[in-house]
Amino acid sequence: MRPDGARQDYYLFTYGNDYKQALADYQKVAGKAPLPPKYTFGYWWSRYWQYSDNEFKDLVDKIKSMDIPIDVLIVDMDWHDTFGLKSRNSARDEYGQRIGWTGYTWQKELFPNPSNFLRWVKKENLKTALNLHPASGIQPYEASYKDFVKDYEWSDTTKSVPFHIDEAKWADSYFNTVLGPMEKEGVDFWWLDWQQWKESKFTPGLSNTFWLNHVFFNHAKEKADNERPFIYHRWGGLGSHRYPLGFSGDTFITWETLRFLPYFTATASNVNYGYWGHDIGGHMFKKKPGVTDPELYLRWLQYGVFTPIFKTHSTKDRNIVRYFWAFPEYMFEMRDALKLRYSLAPYIYNAARENYDTGVAMTRPLYYEYPSLEEAYSHPEQFFFGSDIIAAPVGNPVDSISGLAKRKIWFPEGKWYDYASGEMIEGPSEREFEYTLAENPFYVKGGAIVPMNPDKVNSLQAPCDTLVLTFIPGGGGSLRHYEDDGISNDYDKSYAITNVIKNVVANGIKVTVEARKGTYHNAPAVRNYEMRFPATLPPDKVLVDGKEYSYSRFPENGNWTYDGYSLQPVVYTEGLPVNKDVTVELIYNEGNGESADLYGKKGIFNRCKDLTILFKEEQGMHGEGMKMLPEEYLKVSQCPNFILEDPANISAYLKEFNNNMEKLFEVTDNMDIISDCFKARLREQLKKH
Repeated sequence: MRPDGARQDYYLFTYGNDYKQALADYQKVAGKAPLPPKYTFGYWWSRYWQYSDNEFKDLVDKIKSMDIPIDVLIVDMDWHDTFGLKSRNSARDEYGQRIGWTGYTWQKELFPNPSNFLRWVKKENLKTALNLHPASGIQPYEASYKDFVKDYEWSDTTKSVPFHIDEAKWADSYFNTVLGPMEKEGVDFWWLDWQQWKESKFTPGLSNTFWLNHVFFNHAKEKADNERPFIYHRWGGLGSHRYPLGFSGDTFITWETLRFLPYFTATASNVNYGYWGHDIGGHMFKKKPGVTDPELYLRWLQYGVFTPIFKTHSTKDRNIVRYFWAFPEYMFEMRDALKLRYSLAPYIYNAARENYDTGVAMTRPLYYEYPSLEEAYSHPEQFFFGSDIIAAPVGNPVDSISGLAKRKIWFPEGKWYDYASGEMIEGPSEREFEYTLAENPFYVKGGAIVPMNPDKVNSLQAPCDTLVLTFIPGGGGSLRHYEDDGISNDYDKSYAITNVIKNVVANGIKVTVEARKGTYHNAPAVRNYEMRFPATLPPDKVLVDGKEYSYSRFPENGNWTYDGYSLQPVVYTEGLPVNKDVTVELIYNEGNGESADLYGKKGIFNRCKDLTILFKEEQGMHGEGMKMLPEEYLKVSQCPNFILEDPANISAYLKEFNNNMEKLFEVTDNMDIISDCFKARLREQLKKH
């Protein structure tokens, strides 16, 4: 017999180390993590700073002039009147909060016409959010106070109305009269920056953070007009995965923090809290005054590529700089990180759909895939990003002499392609690598097919007419590519799947892109494909649906070319109907195109771009600026350019490359017009992994 009185039932589900099945069942009990709009996986600009509307316009102009992609513009709390808020000794209100921390009235000195500012944001094809600290309720000095108290039927119209989000009537009035008008003007979503008392002052045991997330998400759902609802919020406890998206709060700007974040982010997947991110670059200095370290900021951006939400942010500190152009020596590497993020967006979106279907988040610990291996638990600084990529951010500064940072990596069984260096690693093994500032290492499963965007994509809100397919060497493979309209709530039933299969045959590589299954609103009927085959020899013939494509040094649709730096054939198809199979064949007179001799050379070729500049500067500093660089070095550094111009003779150029690599250091070590430090850097950076 069950005893009388209040009782709590507990249920225990046990799975051993079958973590994926545990997560699949968890979402049956706790609900799925909804699929966010596609643009949320783009770049978010944010900074706690007293920006005006014209400063935002100047900021966005500069970002776009540098060809930096962006989708979201966050406006922190200075959008509203702060009523004399100061850093020190600010007056407190009746709730114990600093006056001005909560606010709902536009700061007209900074935003003379808020409606026009929001219209401008839309014209720039950006989405925007405003920061909220709602703890102090609705004060009489707020512009929306009269409308709120009338709708709420508040009797004492001289006093503030306490925050009471757990009362339905208060919440309805809040959305109807305070936030609703701003949403109609163009605010896309809200940044819920709750940081006050944990529990409701009216409902014992109710978490304020959780209930805010629940109420705001459901409000977004009601007003969405079939667009996918989401908010931006702090963790509110188990079940928060039902209300994407989240952020981790304020972090110190240290290398230690950066090294901790991969573990912190990936393990949140254990409760399906997969859609969250951090303040990229860090939020605040641990010791003041601090100075922005551009190398640390760069490595944080590179790590951010492999996080669910990519948002730069910091506290209001004049010494914390987040403008890329403030660091000329690092600026292009910073931009490369954002470009890589946008290139990987189709892969990321595939992983987001997988999360919805399976409960397994895109950023996940290694032990999901290898639960019986101790190494999968003892390497917390690396993680799976989707099903085919192991990410391992660099968490240490480079050596001042070599310009390289060390990174130990564990590789599971199989082949793993280092996308930065072009090397193929055989697992299981543990290796130590060294990377330059320009290199953002990640490792792709051998034979994987990675869906990507072309380099031109700078927004995830516009449809793209080209699908890039990158066929990682290491054998055959397959891809199940997911697509939908990116914004509507119809993704449960309106979506499309395209299966892609790669086979390595005796005389080459055969790719089949199967006819698309399913459809969605505005799905394209015709598509261009850009097919990349890294670490693969130039083919003797390329056929697309039986039609031979010609080689071109300056390719257009209907041609193929060869990239000498990444050592990859690239096929640019004409527009092809998506309702029919497409077959692409790389045909070789000898062999099948995959060659171990190509592995690792991509890294050397790309390092030579920066080394060549330094080499010339070294000679110039020693009074020999007019002297040609040594022939042995040029035969190494210029090898990819010769291959680019004459891919048919790649074997001869690579043979010459190998011969000169053996002679190079003997020559440079005996040069008296370059420093010993540069000689050491040449040796360290050009040695093969």
